[in-house]
Amino acid sequence: KSKKCRCAVQIHTAIMPEGCRNLSAQKRKKRTTPLQGVWLVHIHPYTHGEKDMITVKRGPLPPQGGRRADLGPVLSRQMAQSLAEAAARRGLSPEAWRTLDTLYFGGIVTIEQIGLARRTLRNYAKARLVTRYAYSPKEVIRALGERFIVVGDGQLYTLGPVGAELSSMRHGWRPTLPYLAYSLEQILPTLVLNEIVQRIWAEAEKHDWTLKRYSYEQAQIHKGDRVIFSPSALISLEQDERLYFFALEYHDEKHGRDAWRKVQHYEDANEMGLWEERWLGENFPVVLAVFRSNHVGAGYTAAIDDMRPIATEFYGRSLEGLLTDGDLGSWVHIEKNRRGNIFPWLE
Repeated sequence: KSKKCRCAVQIHTAIMPEGCRNLSAQKRKKRTTPLQGVWLVHIHPYTHGEKDMITVKRGPLPPQGGRRADLGPVLSRQMAQSLAEAAARRGLSPEAWRTLDTLYFGGIVTIEQIGLARRTLRNYAKARLVTRYAYSPKEVIRALGERFIVVGDGQLYTLGPVGAELSSMRHGWRPTLPYLAYSLEQILPTLVLNEIVQRIWAEAEKHDWTLKRYSYEQAQIHKGDRVIFSPSALISLEQDERLYFFALEYHDEKHGRDAWRKVQHYEDANEMGLWEERWLGENFPVVLAVFRSNHVGAGYTAAIDDMRPIATEFYGRSLEGLLTDGDLGSWVHIEKNRRGNIFPWLE
């Protein structure tokens, strides 16, 4: 068979980069850089039985997370560290430190969860302290509304490169989760957990309890260099000599398959005993499981029944009930199938 290509190629050259307008590849040098953006290639019949026509068009970016194009050049790690050290020498305002702490422990948050004006956040973004997550605010508002969280502004923020370096210097652990690369579906559980933690914090403050939140990295348990356990969120409540730990798990899925894995995960961590030195607590955290679908609650029940006896206490509650009833303290003890108040100010 002849090796000669029998395709007629038709290119929409008006939208192509300069280096691609002439497709005589043998007569042109190879491009050393990839085409920018998203290019769609369509192959469809041109002459029946003989030739095809290839149409190349530039399409819009898909609705995913990712670094925005207007944030300026990407900073190297060394440059971010240098800028962070300079900012630390000049000193940050208490408001700026509170913002960095909120983002460090929460990962990615809404403007309402930060509690600052958009203008202030834009100024922080210019200094690379924070970075805005690129997604349609309307879609964020819709998705959070479906999860019973009402926000007036759908903008989301995470730590910027300078803010991440400052937070690492302040807390000793470097943030590791690349939220800007995640889709909205991937970050929704984090946003929901942040809302739950903030509501518990507000209630604790009313009763003179101090809530401490641990970052994703601080909450991990290591064995050697390997991470063997990591709760979705870890908090402690402290007053005088009393200290209580709670691990929070939010399930956005509609099935109960992950519940068995979570129960086994916590039981293994509890039995290892490494948590005592890691978190400096006398008792293993009480696990609070929140779910959108009752299938997840049934999954926890089945898993606990299958593994009896268990050493970990699991409490469960639906997301709708938790965020709409106005009662944060009443949860169901899953193993005993009994409702009770779990927070110490309710004792």
